[in-house]
Amino acid sequence: MGLFDKFSKTFDKFGYDLDGYDKNGYDKKGYKNGYDEDGYNYKGYNKDGYNKNGFNNKGYDKNGYDNRGFSLDGIHLDTKINFDKDGYNKKGYNKDGFRKDGYNKNGYNKHGYNKKGYDKDGYDLDGYNKDGYNKDGFTIDGYDKNDYDRYGYDQNGYDIHGYDSDGYDNNGHNKDGYDRLGYDHLGYDKDGYNKDGYNKFNKNKTEVKND
Repeated sequence: MGLFDKFSKTFDKFGYDLDGYDKNGYDKKGYKNGYDEDGYNYKGYNKDGYNKNGFNNKGYDKNGYDNRGFSLDGIHLDTKINFDKDGYNKKGYNKDGFRKDGYNKNGYNKHGYNKKGYDKDGYDLDGYNKDGYNKDGFTIDGYDKNDYDRYGYDQNGYDIHGYDSDGYDNNGHNKDGYDRLGYDHLGYDKDGYNKDGYNKFNKNKTEVKND
């Protein structure tokens, strides 16, 4: 508070003098000499270093216990041992190493799964990873990342070379170029004759034999 304001009692319409203090010496943020009307600074601690809940910046009360009743060395106020009445230690773990939420320090429950449902190898209860593949590399539908099943066929029933389990492609021809009836895409069998028995020269086997 300025000297002039102290004697003149000059305050603005909000109740503050030219230096920004009210008639009781508090600034616009509500602090006087660094403390509010309840005796706490802007960090929430009083002159003795305790907050409104009675704990210092280390989390302990004036008797040396935290908000769960544990001392600095981990002894509980009520049980006099390293575990509280619910069976959890200062760090929040029970004797088996699990927190109240059921997970250990590594984030896994007693069944070995984390909160997202995956084990340490990255697989869920059904055996699939986050991408939907099992340990063998197949989805629940039975296909790998290249969309082939364990036998090497895609969803249309063709292998990587484009042939089905009987050895025919989507046009109905095998690796040698013949369909299920034994004819190529021009309609001739391996001997060169069509279904009517004629070759590309329009001759049947008898005519060819006599030539």
